[in-house]
Amino acid sequence: MNTRRLWLSLFLLAACGPTNPGNDAGMDSTPDSGVANEAGASDDASAPACMVAPSTDPAIVATDKGRVRGTIDGDVRVFQGVPFAAPPVGALRFRPPVEHACWTDDRDATRFGAVCPQLDDDGMPTGAEDCLTLNVYAPTQAPASPLPVLFFIHGGGNNQGSAQILATATQGRGFYDGRALARRGAVVVTIQYRLGALGFLSHEALDTENPGQPSGTNGLRDQILALRWVQRNIAQFGGDPARVMVFGESAGGLDTMLLVSSPRAAGLFARALSQSGGLTAPTQASARAAGQRLLMGASCAAAPDPIACLRAKTPAEVLMALPPAVSGLVTSDFSPSIDGDVLPESPVERIRAGRHNRVPVVYGTNSEETSRMVPPAAMVQTAADFERIARAYLAQYGISATQIDAVLAAYAPAMFASPHAALVALTTDTRWTCPARTNLRALMASGQREPVYRYWFTHRLDARLAPMISAFGAYHGIELGYVFGTVDGLLGYRATAADRAVIDAVQSSWIRFAATGDLSTGAPSWPAYAAATDPYIELANPTTNSAGVRATQCDTLARIAGGG
Repeated sequence: MNTRRLWLSLFLLAACGPTNPGNDAGMDSTPDSGVANEAGASDDASAPACMVAPSTDPAIVATDKGRVRGTIDGDVRVFQGVPFAAPPVGALRFRPPVEHACWTDDRDATRFGAVCPQLDDDGMPTGAEDCLTLNVYAPTQAPASPLPVLFFIHGGGNNQGSAQILATATQGRGFYDGRALARRGAVVVTIQYRLGALGFLSHEALDTENPGQPSGTNGLRDQILALRWVQRNIAQFGGDPARVMVFGESAGGLDTMLLVSSPRAAGLFARALSQSGGLTAPTQASARAAGQRLLMGASCAAAPDPIACLRAKTPAEVLMALPPAVSGLVTSDFSPSIDGDVLPESPVERIRAGRHNRVPVVYGTNSEETSRMVPPAAMVQTAADFERIARAYLAQYGISATQIDAVLAAYAPAMFASPHAALVALTTDTRWTCPARTNLRALMASGQREPVYRYWFTHRLDARLAPMISAFGAYHGIELGYVFGTVDGLLGYRATAADRAVIDAVQSSWIRFAATGDLSTGAPSWPAYAAATDPYIELANPTTNSAGVRATQCDTLARIAGGG
Protein backbone atom coordinates (compact mmCIF):
# COMPACT_ATOMS: atom_id res chain seq x y z
CA MET A 1 0.00 0.00 0.00
CA ASN A 2 1.42 3.39 -0.94
CA THR A 3 1.80 6.20 1.58
CA ARG A 4 -0.98 8.27 0.06
CA ARG A 5 -3.55 5.52 0.40
CA LEU A 6 -2.42 4.57 3.87
CA TRP A 7 -2.81 8.12 5.15
CA LEU A 8 -6.24 8.18 3.57
CA SER A 9 -7.16 5.00 5.40
CA LEU A 10 -5.93 6.42 8.68
CA PHE A 11 -7.91 9.64 8.60
CA LEU A 12 -10.80 9.27 6.18
CA LEU A 13 -12.22 6.61 8.44
CA ALA A 14 -15.89 7.11 7.88
CA ALA A 15 -15.72 7.26 4.11
CA CYS A 16 -13.28 4.35 3.86
CA GLY A 17 -13.38 1.09 5.72
CA PRO A 18 -10.60 -0.62 7.62
CA THR A 19 -7.64 -1.71 5.55
CA ASN A 20 -6.46 -3.97 8.35
CA PRO A 21 -9.04 -6.07 10.22
CA GLY A 22 -6.68 -6.59 13.14
CA ASN A 23 -7.12 -9.92 14.88
CA ASP A 24 -9.96 -11.07 12.64
CA ALA A 25 -9.09 -14.37 11.03
CA GLY A 26 -11.25 -13.77 7.97
CA MET A 27 -14.85 -14.00 6.85
CA ASP A 28 -16.94 -16.39 8.94
CA SER A 29 -18.51 -18.83 6.48
CA THR A 30 -20.56 -20.87 8.98
CA PRO A 31 -23.75 -18.93 9.66
CA ASP A 32 -25.01 -21.26 12.41
CA SER A 33 -21.84 -21.57 14.49
CA GLY A 34 -22.16 -20.90 18.18
CA VAL A 35 -25.92 -20.51 18.53
CA ALA A 36 -26.41 -23.30 21.02
CA ASN A 37 -23.87 -21.95 23.48
CA GLU A 38 -24.21 -18.21 22.96
CA ALA A 39 -27.87 -17.33 22.59
CA GLY A 40 -29.09 -15.43 25.61
CA ALA A 41 -32.26 -13.90 26.95
CA SER A 42 -33.61 -10.59 25.74
CA ASP A 43 -32.45 -7.47 27.55
CA ASP A 44 -35.19 -7.03 30.13
CA ALA A 45 -35.75 -7.39 33.85
CA SER A 46 -36.76 -11.04 33.48
CA ALA A 47 -33.32 -12.11 32.22
CA PRO A 48 -31.89 -14.67 34.65
CA ALA A 49 -29.08 -13.44 36.88
CA CYS A 50 -25.64 -14.95 36.52
CA MET A 51 -23.58 -16.11 39.49
CA VAL A 52 -20.40 -14.03 39.25
CA ALA A 53 -17.71 -13.94 41.93
CA PRO A 54 -16.20 -10.52 42.74
CA SER A 55 -12.52 -9.80 42.07
CA THR A 56 -9.86 -7.81 43.87
CA ASP A 57 -7.43 -8.12 40.93
CA PRO A 58 -7.52 -4.84 38.95
CA ALA A 59 -6.98 -6.83 35.75
CA ILE A 60 -10.16 -8.84 36.37
CA VAL A 61 -13.60 -7.26 36.45
CA ALA A 62 -16.87 -9.01 37.31
CA THR A 63 -19.55 -8.10 34.77
CA ASP A 64 -23.15 -9.23 35.08
CA LYS A 65 -22.47 -12.13 32.67
CA GLY A 66 -19.11 -13.26 34.01
CA ARG A 67 -15.60 -12.09 34.79
CA VAL A 68 -13.26 -10.63 32.15
CA ARG A 69 -9.48 -10.54 32.34
CA GLY A 70 -7.82 -7.57 30.66
CA THR A 71 -4.36 -6.06 30.70
CA ILE A 72 -2.70 -3.42 32.84
CA ASP A 73 -0.78 -0.77 30.92
CA GLY A 74 0.72 1.26 33.74
CA ASP A 75 -2.00 3.62 34.90
CA VAL A 76 -4.65 2.32 32.46
CA ARG A 77 -6.60 -0.93 32.38
CA VAL A 78 -7.64 -2.23 28.97
CA PHE A 79 -10.40 -4.78 28.31
CA GLN A 80 -10.91 -5.79 24.69
CA GLY A 81 -13.42 -7.96 22.87
CA VAL A 82 -15.97 -8.06 25.71
CA PRO A 83 -19.28 -9.44 24.34
CA PHE A 84 -22.39 -7.40 25.05
CA ALA A 85 -24.79 -9.55 22.98
CA ALA A 86 -25.16 -13.07 21.71
CA PRO A 87 -23.50 -13.66 18.34
CA PRO A 88 -26.14 -12.80 15.72
CA VAL A 89 -25.63 -16.01 13.74
CA GLY A 90 -27.88 -18.71 12.35
CA ALA A 91 -31.47 -18.02 13.34
CA LEU A 92 -30.38 -14.79 15.04
CA ARG A 93 -29.11 -13.26 11.80
CA PHE A 94 -31.29 -10.26 10.81
CA ARG A 95 -32.99 -10.33 14.21
CA PRO A 96 -32.80 -7.80 17.07
CA PRO A 97 -29.86 -8.46 19.40
CA VAL A 98 -30.30 -10.51 22.56
CA GLU A 99 -28.21 -10.71 25.69
CA HIS A 100 -25.18 -12.93 25.87
CA ALA A 101 -25.35 -16.08 27.98
CA CYS A 102 -23.49 -16.34 31.29
CA TRP A 103 -19.96 -17.73 31.35
CA THR A 104 -18.10 -19.33 34.23
CA ASP A 105 -14.35 -19.07 33.59
CA ASP A 106 -12.50 -15.75 33.46
CA ARG A 107 -12.98 -14.64 29.88
CA ASP A 108 -9.91 -13.44 27.98
CA ALA A 109 -10.26 -9.73 27.20
CA THR A 110 -6.73 -9.03 25.97
CA ARG A 111 -7.46 -8.90 22.24
CA PHE A 112 -9.92 -7.09 20.01
CA GLY A 113 -12.90 -9.08 18.85
CA ALA A 114 -13.47 -9.81 15.17
CA VAL A 115 -14.69 -6.96 13.00
CA CYS A 116 -18.27 -7.23 11.78
CA PRO A 117 -18.72 -8.58 8.23
CA GLN A 118 -18.01 -5.96 5.58
CA LEU A 119 -16.18 -5.37 2.32
CA ASP A 120 -12.66 -4.04 2.68
CA ASP A 121 -11.11 -1.25 0.62
CA ASP A 122 -10.47 -3.70 -2.22
CA GLY A 123 -14.10 -4.87 -2.27
CA MET A 124 -13.28 -8.19 -0.64
CA PRO A 125 -15.39 -9.61 2.20
CA THR A 126 -13.87 -9.82 5.65
CA GLY A 127 -15.02 -10.14 9.24
CA ALA A 128 -17.13 -12.55 11.27
CA GLU A 129 -20.71 -12.40 12.53
CA ASP A 130 -19.66 -13.05 16.12
CA CYS A 131 -18.59 -9.41 16.40
CA LEU A 132 -20.87 -7.71 18.93
CA THR A 133 -18.13 -6.78 21.36
CA LEU A 134 -16.87 -3.66 23.08
CA ASN A 135 -13.63 -2.39 24.59
CA VAL A 136 -13.16 -0.54 27.88
CA TYR A 137 -10.27 1.74 28.85
CA ALA A 138 -10.19 2.82 32.49
CA PRO A 139 -7.68 4.17 35.02
CA THR A 140 -5.90 1.42 36.94
CA GLN A 141 -6.30 3.18 40.28
CA ALA A 142 -9.84 3.17 41.62
CA PRO A 143 -11.21 6.74 41.41
CA ALA A 144 -12.35 8.63 44.47
CA SER A 145 -15.71 9.09 42.74
CA PRO A 146 -17.18 7.56 39.55
CA LEU A 147 -15.74 8.95 36.32
CA PRO A 148 -17.58 10.25 33.23
CA VAL A 149 -18.01 7.68 30.48
CA LEU A 150 -17.22 8.32 26.80
CA PHE A 151 -19.16 5.83 24.64
CA PHE A 152 -17.80 5.88 21.07
CA ILE A 153 -19.57 4.75 17.87
CA HIS A 154 -17.23 4.29 14.89
CA GLY A 155 -17.89 5.58 11.40
CA GLY A 156 -17.77 3.87 8.02
CA GLY A 157 -21.06 4.72 6.35
CA ASN A 158 -22.82 2.11 8.54
CA ASN A 159 -21.28 -0.41 6.12
CA GLN A 160 -17.60 -0.52 7.13
CA GLY A 161 -15.36 0.16 10.10
CA SER A 162 -14.70 -1.28 13.54
CA ALA A 163 -13.58 -0.32 17.02
CA GLN A 164 -10.03 -1.49 16.27
CA ILE A 165 -9.23 0.21 12.99
CA LEU A 166 -5.64 -0.01 11.76
CA ALA A 167 -4.10 -1.51 14.88
CA THR A 168 -0.75 -2.18 13.17
CA ALA A 169 -0.34 1.36 11.83
CA THR A 170 -0.79 2.73 15.34
CA GLN A 171 1.86 0.47 16.85
CA GLY A 172 -0.63 -2.20 17.90
CA ARG A 173 -3.05 0.14 19.64
CA GLY A 174 -5.79 0.97 17.18
CA PHE A 175 -6.77 4.42 16.04
CA TYR A 176 -9.65 4.60 18.53
CA ASP A 177 -7.44 3.76 21.48
CA GLY A 178 -8.91 5.18 24.69
CA ARG A 179 -5.77 5.21 26.84
CA ALA A 180 -5.03 8.93 26.50
CA LEU A 181 -8.59 9.90 27.41
CA ALA A 182 -8.60 7.46 30.34
CA ARG A 183 -5.42 9.02 31.67
CA ARG A 184 -7.23 12.35 31.77
CA GLY A 185 -9.93 11.00 34.05
CA ALA A 186 -12.56 9.14 32.03
CA VAL A 187 -13.74 5.65 31.23
CA VAL A 188 -13.85 5.05 27.47
CA VAL A 189 -16.03 2.44 25.75
CA THR A 190 -15.69 1.69 22.02
CA ILE A 191 -18.24 -0.63 20.43
CA GLN A 192 -18.97 -2.63 17.32
CA TYR A 193 -22.37 -3.10 15.69
CA ARG A 194 -23.79 -4.91 12.70
CA LEU A 195 -23.18 -3.21 9.36
CA GLY A 196 -24.72 -3.06 5.91
CA ALA A 197 -27.44 -5.54 5.04
CA LEU A 198 -26.62 -7.66 8.10
CA GLY A 199 -27.39 -4.68 10.31
CA PHE A 200 -30.05 -2.73 8.45
CA LEU A 201 -32.08 -5.08 6.24
CA SER A 202 -35.76 -4.14 6.20
CA HIS A 203 -38.36 -6.75 5.20
CA GLU A 204 -41.97 -7.55 6.08
CA ALA A 205 -41.15 -11.15 6.95
CA LEU A 206 -38.67 -9.99 9.58
CA ASP A 207 -41.34 -7.76 11.12
CA THR A 208 -43.60 -10.81 11.42
CA GLU A 209 -40.80 -12.82 13.05
CA ASN A 210 -40.20 -10.16 15.69
CA PRO A 211 -43.52 -8.59 16.72
CA GLY A 212 -43.06 -5.11 18.12
CA GLN A 213 -39.47 -4.89 16.83
CA PRO A 214 -39.69 -3.96 13.15
CA SER A 215 -36.65 -4.49 10.95
CA GLY A 216 -34.36 -1.89 9.45
CA THR A 217 -32.54 -0.70 12.56
CA ASN A 218 -30.81 -3.74 14.09
CA GLY A 219 -27.43 -2.00 13.97
CA LEU A 220 -28.92 0.77 16.11
CA ARG A 221 -30.50 -1.82 18.38
CA ASP A 222 -26.99 -3.26 18.85
CA GLN A 223 -25.81 0.17 20.00
CA ILE A 224 -28.76 0.48 22.38
CA LEU A 225 -28.03 -2.95 23.88
CA ALA A 226 -24.40 -1.90 24.34
CA LEU A 227 -25.62 1.21 26.17
CA ARG A 228 -27.73 -1.03 28.42
CA TRP A 229 -24.60 -3.10 29.10
CA VAL A 230 -22.85 0.12 30.13
CA GLN A 231 -25.67 1.04 32.48
CA ARG A 232 -25.40 -2.34 34.22
CA ASN A 233 -21.63 -2.76 34.24
CA ILE A 234 -19.64 0.43 33.87
CA ALA A 235 -19.53 1.12 37.61
CA GLN A 236 -17.35 -1.99 37.95
CA PHE A 237 -14.76 -0.23 35.79
CA GLY A 238 -14.96 3.04 37.75
CA GLY A 239 -17.45 4.75 35.45
CA ASP A 240 -20.57 6.72 36.31
CA PRO A 241 -23.68 5.35 34.54
CA ALA A 242 -25.40 8.69 35.16
CA ARG A 243 -22.74 10.54 33.11
CA VAL A 244 -22.51 8.62 29.85
CA MET A 245 -21.69 10.67 26.75
CA VAL A 246 -22.52 9.02 23.42
CA PHE A 247 -20.25 10.28 20.67
CA GLY A 248 -19.29 9.19 17.20
CA GLU A 249 -17.81 10.31 13.91
CA SER A 250 -19.43 10.38 10.45
CA ALA A 251 -21.88 7.44 10.45
CA GLY A 252 -21.16 7.20 14.17
CA GLY A 253 -22.04 10.89 14.49
CA LEU A 254 -25.25 10.25 12.54
CA ASP A 255 -26.10 7.31 14.79
CA THR A 256 -25.42 9.47 17.84
CA MET A 257 -28.07 11.96 16.73
CA LEU A 258 -30.46 9.15 15.77
CA LEU A 259 -30.13 7.89 19.34
CA VAL A 260 -30.95 11.40 20.55
CA SER A 261 -34.17 11.14 18.52
CA SER A 262 -35.01 7.55 19.51
CA PRO A 263 -37.46 6.69 22.30
CA ARG A 264 -35.74 3.30 22.64
CA ALA A 265 -32.54 5.03 23.83
CA ALA A 266 -34.27 7.17 26.45
CA GLY A 267 -32.43 7.30 29.78
CA LEU A 268 -29.37 5.43 28.52
CA PHE A 269 -27.06 8.45 28.12
CA ALA A 270 -26.77 11.96 29.53
CA ARG A 271 -24.91 13.84 26.74
CA ALA A 272 -24.42 13.50 22.99
CA LEU A 273 -21.57 14.70 20.78
CA SER A 274 -21.73 14.32 17.00
CA GLN A 275 -18.56 14.64 14.91
CA SER A 276 -19.29 15.22 11.22
CA GLY A 277 -22.58 13.37 11.55
CA GLY A 278 -26.09 14.05 10.33
CA LEU A 279 -29.75 13.66 11.17
CA THR A 280 -31.38 11.80 8.30
CA ALA A 281 -32.86 8.36 7.80
CA PRO A 282 -34.38 6.78 4.68
CA THR A 283 -38.07 5.98 4.67
CA GLN A 284 -39.29 2.47 5.27
CA ALA A 285 -40.36 2.26 1.63
CA SER A 286 -36.83 3.11 0.50
CA ALA A 287 -35.36 0.56 2.91
CA ARG A 288 -37.81 -2.11 1.72
CA ALA A 289 -36.78 -1.44 -1.88
CA ALA A 290 -33.11 -1.89 -0.95
CA GLY A 291 -34.01 -5.16 0.77
CA GLN A 292 -35.74 -6.38 -2.36
CA ARG A 293 -32.69 -5.53 -4.45
CA LEU A 294 -30.58 -7.57 -2.03
CA LEU A 295 -32.90 -10.56 -2.34
CA MET A 296 -32.72 -10.36 -6.12
CA GLY A 297 -28.94 -10.07 -6.07
CA ALA A 298 -28.72 -13.09 -3.77
CA SER A 299 -31.14 -15.11 -5.94
CA CYS A 300 -33.55 -15.33 -3.00
CA ALA A 301 -36.42 -13.15 -4.23
CA ALA A 302 -38.36 -16.09 -5.69
CA ALA A 303 -37.59 -18.51 -2.85
CA PRO A 304 -40.54 -19.85 -0.80
CA ASP A 305 -38.93 -18.25 2.27
CA PRO A 306 -36.66 -15.43 1.10
CA ILE A 307 -35.27 -14.73 4.59
CA ALA A 308 -34.43 -18.40 5.16
CA CYS A 309 -32.68 -18.31 1.80
CA LEU A 310 -30.60 -15.33 2.93
CA ARG A 311 -29.79 -17.02 6.23
CA ALA A 312 -28.46 -20.02 4.33
CA LYS A 313 -25.92 -17.78 2.60
CA THR A 314 -22.48 -17.08 4.02
CA PRO A 315 -21.86 -13.52 5.21
CA ALA A 316 -19.64 -13.04 2.16
CA GLU A 317 -22.46 -14.07 -0.17
CA VAL A 318 -24.85 -11.63 1.51
CA LEU A 319 -22.33 -8.80 1.21
CA MET A 320 -21.50 -9.52 -2.42
CA ALA A 321 -25.16 -9.77 -3.45
CA LEU A 322 -25.49 -5.99 -3.31
CA PRO A 323 -22.04 -4.47 -2.75
CA PRO A 324 -22.24 -1.13 -0.96
CA ALA A 325 -20.58 2.00 -2.26
CA VAL A 326 -19.68 4.05 0.80
CA SER A 327 -16.55 5.92 -0.17
CA GLY A 328 -16.49 9.49 -1.33
CA LEU A 329 -19.86 11.18 -1.79
CA VAL A 330 -21.87 8.03 -2.59
CA THR A 331 -24.66 6.82 -0.33
CA SER A 332 -25.07 3.13 0.54
CA ASP A 333 -28.20 1.02 0.16
CA PHE A 334 -28.21 0.13 3.85
CA SER A 335 -28.37 2.48 6.83
CA PRO A 336 -30.76 3.00 9.76
CA SER A 337 -34.26 3.60 8.37
CA ILE A 338 -37.52 4.87 9.79
CA ASP A 339 -39.01 1.68 11.23
CA GLY A 340 -41.80 3.09 13.41
CA ASP A 341 -40.10 1.94 16.61
CA VAL A 342 -36.42 2.78 17.12
CA LEU A 343 -36.94 5.60 14.61
CA PRO A 344 -40.67 6.33 14.74
CA GLU A 345 -40.52 9.24 12.28
CA SER A 346 -38.14 11.60 10.51
CA PRO A 347 -35.46 12.16 13.16
CA VAL A 348 -34.97 15.87 12.42
CA GLU A 349 -38.72 16.49 12.54
CA ARG A 350 -39.00 14.52 15.75
CA ILE A 351 -36.31 16.70 17.30
CA ARG A 352 -37.83 19.90 15.92
CA ALA A 353 -41.12 18.92 17.56
CA GLY A 354 -39.40 18.27 20.89
CA ARG A 355 -40.12 14.54 20.98
CA HIS A 356 -36.47 13.63 21.48
CA ASN A 357 -34.20 12.74 24.39
CA ARG A 358 -33.40 16.14 25.88
CA VAL A 359 -29.70 15.99 26.69
CA PRO A 360 -26.88 18.51 26.19
CA VAL A 361 -25.57 18.28 22.63
CA VAL A 362 -22.33 19.17 20.84
CA TYR A 363 -22.51 19.12 17.05
CA GLY A 364 -19.52 19.89 14.86
CA THR A 365 -17.94 19.50 11.45
CA ASN A 366 -14.58 20.04 9.75
CA SER A 367 -13.74 22.86 7.38
CA GLU A 368 -12.60 20.70 4.42
CA GLU A 369 -14.61 17.51 4.90
CA THR A 370 -14.56 16.47 1.25
CA SER A 371 -11.06 17.44 0.19
CA ARG A 372 -10.11 13.76 -0.23
CA MET A 373 -13.43 12.76 -1.78
CA VAL A 374 -13.67 15.16 -4.72
CA PRO A 375 -11.43 14.99 -7.81
CA PRO A 376 -7.84 16.03 -7.02
CA ALA A 377 -6.58 19.55 -7.53
CA ALA A 378 -4.87 18.55 -10.78
CA MET A 379 -8.33 17.93 -12.28
CA VAL A 380 -9.88 21.17 -10.98
CA GLN A 381 -7.47 23.87 -12.12
CA THR A 382 -9.80 26.33 -13.84
CA ALA A 383 -13.18 27.94 -13.24
CA ALA A 384 -14.50 25.85 -16.13
CA ASP A 385 -13.31 22.66 -14.43
CA PHE A 386 -15.07 23.74 -11.24
CA GLU A 387 -18.32 24.53 -13.01
CA ARG A 388 -18.40 21.28 -14.96
CA ILE A 389 -17.84 19.10 -11.89
CA ALA A 390 -20.04 21.21 -9.60
CA ARG A 391 -22.97 21.15 -12.02
CA ALA A 392 -22.82 17.36 -12.24
CA TYR A 393 -22.64 17.13 -8.45
CA LEU A 394 -25.57 19.50 -7.85
CA ALA A 395 -27.73 17.79 -10.46
CA GLN A 396 -28.15 14.80 -8.14
CA TYR A 397 -30.18 17.02 -5.80
CA GLY A 398 -32.86 17.53 -8.44
CA ILE A 399 -32.71 21.32 -8.38
CA SER A 400 -33.33 23.52 -11.40
CA ALA A 401 -30.70 25.00 -13.68
CA THR A 402 -31.51 28.45 -12.28
CA GLN A 403 -30.97 27.21 -8.73
CA ILE A 404 -27.68 25.60 -9.74
CA ASP A 405 -26.59 28.94 -11.19
CA ALA A 406 -27.35 30.60 -7.84
CA VAL A 407 -25.28 28.04 -5.96
CA LEU A 408 -22.36 28.39 -8.38
CA ALA A 409 -22.44 32.14 -7.90
CA ALA A 410 -22.19 31.68 -4.13
CA TYR A 411 -19.09 29.50 -4.64
CA ALA A 412 -17.38 31.40 -7.44
CA PRO A 413 -13.73 30.24 -7.55
CA ALA A 414 -12.54 33.85 -7.31
CA MET A 415 -13.87 33.88 -3.73
CA PHE A 416 -11.62 30.98 -2.73
CA ALA A 417 -7.94 30.11 -2.85
CA SER A 418 -8.42 28.02 -5.99
CA PRO A 419 -11.12 26.34 -8.10
CA HIS A 420 -10.40 23.13 -6.20
CA ALA A 421 -10.90 24.93 -2.86
CA ALA A 422 -14.23 26.23 -4.15
CA LEU A 423 -15.31 22.68 -5.03
CA VAL A 424 -14.26 21.42 -1.60
CA ALA A 425 -16.23 24.22 0.06
CA LEU A 426 -19.33 23.54 -2.04
CA THR A 427 -19.39 19.80 -1.42
CA THR A 428 -18.43 20.19 2.24
CA ASP A 429 -21.17 22.74 2.85
CA THR A 430 -23.93 20.82 1.08
CA ARG A 431 -23.11 17.58 2.87
CA TRP A 432 -21.97 18.76 6.31
CA THR A 433 -21.58 22.46 7.13
CA CYS A 434 -25.03 23.74 6.23
CA PRO A 435 -27.01 20.66 7.33
CA ALA A 436 -25.27 21.09 10.70
CA ARG A 437 -26.81 24.55 11.00
CA THR A 438 -30.23 23.18 10.01
CA ASN A 439 -29.99 20.41 12.59
CA LEU A 440 -28.80 22.75 15.33
CA ARG A 441 -31.69 25.06 14.57
CA ALA A 442 -34.05 22.11 14.85
CA LEU A 443 -32.72 21.48 18.36
CA MET A 444 -33.27 25.10 19.28
CA ALA A 445 -36.75 25.14 17.75
CA SER A 446 -37.71 22.24 20.02
CA GLY A 447 -37.51 24.52 23.03
CA GLN A 448 -34.59 22.56 24.43
CA ARG A 449 -33.21 24.12 27.58
CA GLU A 450 -30.22 21.79 27.85
CA PRO A 451 -26.97 23.29 26.53
CA VAL A 452 -26.21 23.07 22.81
CA TYR A 453 -22.80 23.87 21.26
CA ARG A 454 -21.26 23.95 17.80
CA TYR A 455 -17.64 23.49 16.76
CA TRP A 456 -15.76 23.96 13.50
CA PHE A 457 -12.51 22.02 13.32
CA THR A 458 -9.97 23.78 11.09
CA HIS A 459 -6.59 22.50 12.30
CA ARG A 460 -4.36 20.70 9.82
CA LEU A 461 -1.23 18.57 10.13
CA ASP A 462 2.12 20.34 10.01
CA ALA A 463 3.12 20.84 6.37
CA ARG A 464 6.79 20.30 7.19
CA LEU A 465 6.10 16.79 8.53
CA ALA A 466 3.18 15.74 6.31
CA PRO A 467 3.13 18.07 3.30
CA MET A 468 0.89 15.92 1.12
CA ILE A 469 -1.79 15.45 3.78
CA SER A 470 -1.55 18.96 5.19
CA ALA A 471 -2.58 20.29 1.78
CA PHE A 472 -6.00 18.72 2.28
CA GLY A 473 -6.71 20.84 5.34
CA ALA A 474 -9.17 19.69 8.00
CA TYR A 475 -10.62 16.79 6.05
CA HIS A 476 -13.18 14.18 7.05
CA GLY A 477 -11.99 12.22 10.07
CA ILE A 478 -8.84 14.20 10.84
CA GLU A 479 -10.18 15.33 14.23
CA LEU A 480 -10.25 11.74 15.48
CA GLY A 481 -6.48 11.74 15.88
CA TYR A 482 -6.86 14.70 18.22
CA VAL A 483 -9.83 13.28 20.14
CA PHE A 484 -8.00 10.04 20.91
CA GLY A 485 -4.50 11.50 20.91
CA THR A 486 -3.40 8.96 18.30
CA VAL A 487 -2.10 11.45 15.74
CA ASP A 488 1.19 11.40 17.65
CA GLY A 489 3.30 8.51 16.47
CA LEU A 490 1.10 7.62 13.52
CA LEU A 491 3.35 6.39 10.69
CA GLY A 492 6.24 8.34 12.14
CA TYR A 493 4.37 11.62 12.48
CA ARG A 494 5.30 13.47 15.66
CA ALA A 495 2.82 15.93 17.10
CA THR A 496 4.07 19.49 17.12
CA ALA A 497 3.41 21.98 19.90
CA ALA A 498 0.41 23.20 17.88
CA ASP A 499 -0.90 19.65 17.55
CA ARG A 500 -0.52 19.07 21.28
CA ALA A 501 -2.39 22.29 22.03
CA VAL A 502 -5.30 21.12 19.87
CA ILE A 503 -5.21 17.65 21.45
CA ASP A 504 -5.40 19.27 24.87
CA ALA A 505 -8.27 21.58 23.87
CA VAL A 506 -10.28 18.77 22.28
CA GLN A 507 -9.71 16.12 24.94
CA SER A 508 -10.33 18.49 27.84
CA SER A 509 -13.55 19.70 26.19
CA TRP A 510 -14.84 16.21 25.39
CA ILE A 511 -14.22 15.01 28.96
CA ARG A 512 -15.58 18.20 30.53
CA PHE A 513 -18.73 17.89 28.45
CA ALA A 514 -19.15 14.24 29.44
CA ALA A 515 -18.65 15.16 33.09
CA THR A 516 -20.86 18.25 33.29
CA GLY A 517 -22.75 18.85 30.06
CA ASP A 518 -21.50 22.44 30.26
CA LEU A 519 -18.73 23.95 28.12
CA SER A 520 -19.44 27.61 28.86
CA THR A 521 -16.93 27.61 31.73
CA GLY A 522 -13.38 26.29 31.84
CA ALA A 523 -10.77 26.39 29.12
CA PRO A 524 -11.41 26.63 26.31
CA SER A 525 -14.76 28.36 26.80
CA TRP A 526 -17.47 27.56 24.24
CA PRO A 527 -20.32 29.91 23.28
CA ALA A 528 -23.86 28.60 23.84
CA TYR A 529 -25.61 28.03 20.53
CA ALA A 530 -28.24 30.47 19.28
CA ALA A 531 -30.12 29.96 16.02
CA ALA A 532 -30.07 33.64 15.06
CA THR A 533 -26.30 34.11 15.20
CA ASP A 534 -24.89 30.58 14.73
CA PRO A 535 -22.03 30.93 17.28
CA TYR A 536 -19.29 28.32 17.37
CA ILE A 537 -15.84 27.53 18.67
CA GLU A 538 -13.11 27.10 16.07
CA LEU A 539 -10.94 24.18 17.09
CA ALA A 540 -7.46 25.16 15.97
CA ASN A 541 -4.35 26.62 17.55
CA PRO A 542 -5.35 28.86 19.15
CA THR A 543 -9.05 28.15 19.68
CA THR A 544 -11.31 31.10 18.94
CA ASN A 545 -15.01 31.89 19.19
CA SER A 546 -16.91 33.29 16.25
CA ALA A 547 -20.34 33.23 14.60
CA GLY A 548 -21.80 32.24 11.24
CA VAL A 549 -20.00 29.31 9.63
CA ARG A 550 -20.15 30.09 5.87
CA ALA A 551 -23.34 32.03 6.57
CA THR A 552 -23.72 33.52 3.08
CA GLN A 553 -23.36 30.20 1.32
CA CYS A 554 -25.62 28.37 3.78
CA ASP A 555 -28.27 31.08 3.41
CA THR A 556 -28.21 30.53 -0.35
CA LEU A 557 -28.54 26.77 0.02
CA ALA A 558 -31.32 27.21 2.60
CA ARG A 559 -33.35 29.41 0.25
CA ILE A 560 -33.08 26.79 -2.46
CA ALA A 561 -33.98 23.96 -0.10
CA GLY A 562 -36.81 26.00 1.38
CA GLY A 563 -35.62 25.40 4.93
CA GLY A 564 -33.22 26.61 7.66
